[in-house]
Amino acid sequence: MLKLLHTADIHLGAKFLSLGNKGTAQREQIKASFKKLISRAIEEEVGVVLIAGDLFDANQQPQANIDLVVEQFDLLAARNIPVCLTPGTHDCFDSGSIYRKVNFVEKCPNLTLFTDEGWSHKEFPALGLTVYGKPNYSNRSYKSPLEGLRRSTESQYHVAMAHGSLNIPGKTAEDDHVFTVDQIHRSQMHYIALGHHHHPYACSDKGVIAWYSGSPEFISMDQKEPGSILMVTISDSGRVKVEARQIGLHCCDKLEIDLSDLEGLSQLKSKIAGGANPNLVRKVILKGLRREDMRPSPEELEADLSESFFHLRIADRSHPRVSELSETAYEGQSILAKFTQLMAEHIQACEGGDREIAEDALQYGLALLQGREVL
Repeated sequence: MLKLLHTADIHLGAKFLSLGNKGTAQREQIKASFKKLISRAIEEEVGVVLIAGDLFDANQQPQANIDLVVEQFDLLAARNIPVCLTPGTHDCFDSGSIYRKVNFVEKCPNLTLFTDEGWSHKEFPALGLTVYGKPNYSNRSYKSPLEGLRRSTESQYHVAMAHGSLNIPGKTAEDDHVFTVDQIHRSQMHYIALGHHHHPYACSDKGVIAWYSGSPEFISMDQKEPGSILMVTISDSGRVKVEARQIGLHCCDKLEIDLSDLEGLSQLKSKIAGGANPNLVRKVILKGLRREDMRPSPEELEADLSESFFHLRIADRSHPRVSELSETAYEGQSILAKFTQLMAEHIQACEGGDREIAEDALQYGLALLQGREVL
């Protein structure tokens, strides 16, 4: 039996500018989760650690992050645990690659870094394992990262690493290192460790097993759960078992709140604060047609409620109800005021379904004049 730890998309050095003053804290949390996955590999006594791209968020890194990687890989080396790593899209193997600037293999004798053009492999005879990998040479590419992958040895176990996007018609960009399920199955691997998407999911759970591990810590707003790693077990018969293990601290969600259903700011605050916790990144979008006297200020709401979250961001895309627009609603804003007046007169002259269309036109017009979006 063989046990592997599969991770990817760690993104050491990510800026997190959208988190404002919490960006620094999240950069430190990325480091903490990286250390945690290394500790988990040692605790679980895995045979190999696989890092399927984007260990770094960019090819320009502070020395502290380089030192951290060497330090953590050395901890694995002390337990005779090898590491296999392939450059991804953020840390691609271009002319300015961090893997050209820093000789990680020299610093970390237990590291296999796949930088050869095309597929190369590393045999681990004591484990009965061959690991296959090749680097990404750019951030975008029309070439499949799985093209040409085949077994090259007589090992008992065959595992590959790749960084790219599963082809989903109508959703996957053609230049996003796209591969297909058919290429997964033609590879003859027991398992393919994938990177590039930030939440874990299986691209293939029959035949050749292929999974995205997701990021071990919060990276982007599509991560609804704390980050994870995958523990992969391959039996002597070749049967693969994949288990996700949460190790991250922060997670995120997105709320859309329709103000047409609310009577006041206290009710709005209650909805925003529902389910709050100090490890949650929450994005709130206010939408719909509100009462004119209900004028939410995103800045004030964030100031009142942000202590309940790791980070809170509120965007107001709501508009006052047509029936409650007063003559002074946009006093001092001549274009908005004139537009509102003319549209109000037009609405009063409309009948039946035309009135509803005119009311919608008023809302869209106000949104466009204010550079806002109607939801």
